[in-house]
Amino acid sequence: MSIGGGWTIRRLGGSVGELHDLNPGPDVDREIWLMSPHNTALVLGSAQPEEIASSAITDGSTVVRRRSAGGAVLVAPDHSVWVDVVIGCRDPLWDDDVNRAPLWLGEVWAAALASLGIGPGEVFDRYEPGPWGRLACFASRGPGEVLVSGAKAVGVTQRRTRTTARFQTLLYRHWDPEELLARLADSSAQLRNALSSAAWPVEAQPADIHAAFLASLPR
Repeated sequence: MSIGGGWTIRRLGGSVGELHDLNPGPDVDREIWLMSPHNTALVLGSAQPEEIASSAITDGSTVVRRRSAGGAVLVAPDHSVWVDVVIGCRDPLWDDDVNRAPLWLGEVWAAALASLGIGPGEVFDRYEPGPWGRLACFASRGPGEVLVSGAKAVGVTQRRTRTTARFQTLLYRHWDPEELLARLADSSAQLRNALSSAAWPVEAQPADIHAAFLASLPR
């Protein structure tokens, strides 16, 4: 499926690990990947040790690793919406500066949320891990991420090569920090308190979120 602005829309299904392992083609143009994960998984950042995951995970969810930086993220099909954006190095949206590179995407998400009646959204422009951000993604703030009343509504990370950038974005329709804490080795009261209001849930249907995002893309 294609829309204005040269965007190709791909709807991709599979396990969380399979979806993270996808690679853009070397000559990719503009693509939106609407992800449909078939399972629940704790996704570790590229530099995180496996020991941060609880050894007591018994609910059938898995632990996988992504090739982008940042803290752990819980992907849950019923509660999260996962959208990736891929551009090539010749695209006018491309920026060699990794801190500036996702800012345009944050503006897209902020506009999409506003059309859903959520906001105003602040597009963050720097990385502030805070005391817990290196452990849990939504306890940090990074460039391109969208905050509503100080809580993270959209998380953003990126995987880059010399020719492509894959921006991975995720939001929660429902936020229960206990679901994440149950899968982390650290379940301290301090972390629980930090996560209690870390995310701003986007209470809309996935199809409506997708539609709002696609309508807000640059043409």
